[in-house]
Amino acid sequence: MEPHLEAEAAGPRRDAALVGIVCAIAASFLFVLQDAGVKWLSAQLVILQILFLRSLFGLGYCAIGYGVTSKPLSLRVHRPLLMTIRSVINVCAWFMFFTGLQYIDLGTALALFFTFPIFMTALSVPLLGEPVGMRRWAAVIVGFIGAMVMLDPRGGIEWSSLLILGASLCWSVVAIMTRKLAATEQPFSILVYTLLSFVVLSAAPQFWIWQSLDPATWALLSVIALCGVGAQFLIITAYTKASPPTLAPFEYTALIWASCLGYVLWRDIPATNALIGAVIIASSGLYIVHREARLRGASARFQKTAKPVKTQ
Repeated sequence: MEPHLEAEAAGPRRDAALVGIVCAIAASFLFVLQDAGVKWLSAQLVILQILFLRSLFGLGYCAIGYGVTSKPLSLRVHRPLLMTIRSVINVCAWFMFFTGLQYIDLGTALALFFTFPIFMTALSVPLLGEPVGMRRWAAVIVGFIGAMVMLDPRGGIEWSSLLILGASLCWSVVAIMTRKLAATEQPFSILVYTLLSFVVLSAAPQFWIWQSLDPATWALLSVIALCGVGAQFLIITAYTKASPPTLAPFEYTALIWASCLGYVLWRDIPATNALIGAVIIASSGLYIVHREARLRGASARFQKTAKPVKTQ
């Protein structure tokens, strides 16, 4: 490509990447707002009721979005079994996360949850058949050490912290399944069926756990759902504008938002070991994303330059 043409092409790419970065930061903030809202309500409501109503509101917002969009949308599912398994695991992930979040400060919970890129790397071998080199295995081990620093097992590991790690493990499986589903399903369909699964799986327990709500609680639930749906839309938009290595550092701004909100709402101050562990986990996760991007880039360049072999 001519130098002036390369420069012209680089401009739009930079602009798109900037839009992606802004969307990723905004999505991280909205996700943390959602988590803080759920944590706040969990002092008076059972988690299953919060998730049930949040998902109902979310479906309502999706219906509104479907009504105002001019693009053709479809809820047809090409791989229903995989979608169902993903939905069930996703419900388990968030139930464990929000249950554990009741007993852990917001910043520490988010830092533990961000171990999911580490789990994804380890699970990519058995679930995706992707080879993992020594450098990425080293990053996985470092991330595990970071989690141990945060948990500080010398004084005994709290079950709530284990729930957060369990949620992270489940979410890594959900992310891998989402990668597979993305080849055949629309993002809107995945979002709708995710919310619908929460409603279906948590509907029956409402008979025993339901509590009446005041107008302020209804309003907060609607805001929580709006934050969740808005965050999903923004993160999907971000990944259509920029690559994961570009966005990953900005997704980790969630740790900053969580620490700030935790202090403002509950006066939480993370312990020293929690801060050190969070830095180790974030560094490990960022290295894994960076390394995978380099390997994929090298593979793509090799496929471009490789010459076809003539057969006799």
